[in-house]
Amino acid sequence: MIKLDTEFLSRMKTLLKDEYDDFLHALEQPDEKAIYVNPTKISPEDFKKIIDFKVTPIDYEKNGFYIDSTKRGRHPLHHAGAFYIQEPSAMFTVNSIQFRGDERILDLCSAPGGKSIQIATRLKDGILVSNEVVRSRANILYSNIERMGLKNVIITNESVEKLTRAYANTFDVVLVDAPCSGEGMFRRGEDVANEWNPNLSKMCATRQLEILSNADIALKSNGILIYSTCTYSKLENEDVIREFLSTHNYELINIDYPFSRGIGMSEAVRLYPHKVKGEGQFVAVLKKKSENEYQPFSNLRLTSDKLANEFIDENLSIHLQAVNFNSRAYIPADLSLIKKNINYLSIGVLVGEKKGNRFEPNHYLFSSYGEDFKRKITLDYACEDAKKYLHGDTISTDLPNGYTAILFSNVAVGGGKIVDKVVKNLYPKGLRNF
Repeated sequence: MIKLDTEFLSRMKTLLKDEYDDFLHALEQPDEKAIYVNPTKISPEDFKKIIDFKVTPIDYEKNGFYIDSTKRGRHPLHHAGAFYIQEPSAMFTVNSIQFRGDERILDLCSAPGGKSIQIATRLKDGILVSNEVVRSRANILYSNIERMGLKNVIITNESVEKLTRAYANTFDVVLVDAPCSGEGMFRRGEDVANEWNPNLSKMCATRQLEILSNADIALKSNGILIYSTCTYSKLENEDVIREFLSTHNYELINIDYPFSRGIGMSEAVRLYPHKVKGEGQFVAVLKKKSENEYQPFSNLRLTSDKLANEFIDENLSIHLQAVNFNSRAYIPADLSLIKKNINYLSIGVLVGEKKGNRFEPNHYLFSSYGEDFKRKITLDYACEDAKKYLHGDTISTDLPNGYTAILFSNVAVGGGKIVDKVVKNLYPKGLRNF
């Protein structure tokens, strides 16, 4: 068992009482593995028909499945964005409310992106702004959103304070999956446990309150604020919510699911590893009852990208309108949500950019619109050509010259360029299997 601080253990024994021994026993077991199937690329029903490993449904997430402990990061359908590897308890946060599908949503602390992916796939007509303040983590977030081929996501790398003022009174829902002391993740590795100290919760709680106060600025009146952590600390969970409620005009909304209830806060829920197949989580949902005095930043005006639009018309079977942003062409998720003076990693699907006298398409275009390319090469994900493609090798085809999308079992994974029946591999080098 991972060595845990005696002060933490004493607190958990006081909290859990008769359940404490069951909790300790759960911490001695291997952590649970799960995946989220991306319904924008493949339905869970079709996924289950073709996958070559066992999946068991998660009862609170229709697209979620428990899997065995085998690492799946190199699986061809993982490359294709058919599924995302995600901790199962973390999937509940997004399920704490029901979405209409047309909301504007802000995920304020979103890397590595699991909850953003869940949200975006629920928004048939809505838009998600997904933010991460740390650049290295924001790059991971971008890579995951790109792999999923999500078309309705704007990615920002901005401070919470600046971003929420830019989007004052804008969003129907704001998710704050807050940075925390991580007590609920101790089973997943000794590093998390070793970094814990008795003062960490107090430091985290101060920052969590700051984030919530800023999240309030971006949320519309009658909007929903979802707050979650992966810690057991009452100081970071119920106490943070109570302090926020004492200074902001919100009401708690009951989460209707039979998990353990919050400490003295029956509307909120706690997930414990001895009661669910997953790690520790806390989730609370609040409804805003008033509007802020802040005004959002002005929108940024973007112009059409002629070269990109010519490429789209030549190579895709659908009509799309690309715009130029920072010398690159994008199919924007929502032009009305592109603000001045904000650092964007992506404003939608990156189509590509001009290189000399030619236009070079980006991997994101193939991942998101692969099914709409005029030329498509569909491979069984387990076949030899699929393995060669993920390795970066060329493959053969009878299709005419030009750009082509590569699909694994009808799921878009990447692209290539056909020259005399040989497909030049355009799968990014950093993503290949070696």
